[in-house]
Amino acid sequence: MIGMGAFLAAVGAGLAIGISAMGSGIGVGITGAAASGVVAQKPEKFGMSFVFQALPQTQAIYGLVTAIFILMGTGLLGGGAEDIPVSVGLVAVGCGLAVGFAGLSAIGQGIAASGGIGAAAEKPEMMGKGIMFSALPETQAIYGLVVAILLMGFSGILTKDYGVFLENDLTAVGFVGVACGLAIGIAGLSAIGQGIACAGGISATSEKPEMFGKGMVFSVLPETQAIYGLVVAILLMAFTGMFTKTFKVDVNQGMAVIGAGLAIGIAGISAIGQGITCSGAIGAVSRNPDVMGKGLIFAVMSEIFAIFALVVAILIMKGVGLM
Repeated sequence: MIGMGAFLAAVGAGLAIGISAMGSGIGVGITGAAASGVVAQKPEKFGMSFVFQALPQTQAIYGLVTAIFILMGTGLLGGGAEDIPVSVGLVAVGCGLAVGFAGLSAIGQGIAASGGIGAAAEKPEMMGKGIMFSALPETQAIYGLVVAILLMGFSGILTKDYGVFLENDLTAVGFVGVACGLAIGIAGLSAIGQGIACAGGISATSEKPEMFGKGMVFSVLPETQAIYGLVVAILLMAFTGMFTKTFKVDVNQGMAVIGAGLAIGIAGISAIGQGITCSGAIGAVSRNPDVMGKGLIFAVMSEIFAIFALVVAILIMKGVGLM
């Protein structure tokens, strides 16, 4: 018989691969559609197109690796799952949320890679720059993977050593793990906005190579929302004693900080609006370089709302006594 802890661990593994696989499938599909159109006209571009289509696949790989770590570390593969504490199961759910939702960044990567295929098909020298733009939206998935690895390390999932969780009621720590997963996972959808901006950067650079640097500047702006999510996740780990394994949090505090994770995570989706603005600004700067400053001002307007959420997340942590 498995307990609630093992059940939650299974849910965490399912979230990790399920949501990230959905993101990769959509991203690869977007890229594949562009690749099909190019190959129909230029069959010799198959190899180049396949390279771009491979980029959004990595998010699902991160999800698969995380799911396997959870299953192995909690004994769902190999036995011993009946001894998993609820707290460890909750941390596994946090890991699944972090990698799963951040895996939706593949959609943004697919948008960028689709633009890269079109540009490289017309100008082969654009392949390298197209890959550089297309790689940017993957960083959100890497942030999610890093948070998941840290959570698995602190909870003993990686080493199968969760004795401290068996000896003490650390359900509160499990809730903090969920909060961390929500913070970085949902904020990872900022990659969709970044992908839109990157596609604009690829298009502008293809027409005017000197736009590469300016395009990169605008393309990195929508990533800041994910960085806010990462910062909140790290602060939660630090203030609750995860880094030192001297856990200093009660159940009410643990449940309350889920609000902080939701605040910064959901607000991170504002990056989609910022990406749309950045894409337009790149086009404007390509036509008139003198408007770059004004374009940046327009672009940062959408980020203000994520900053509001960051402030609220910090106030929540302070209000419940973690800071």
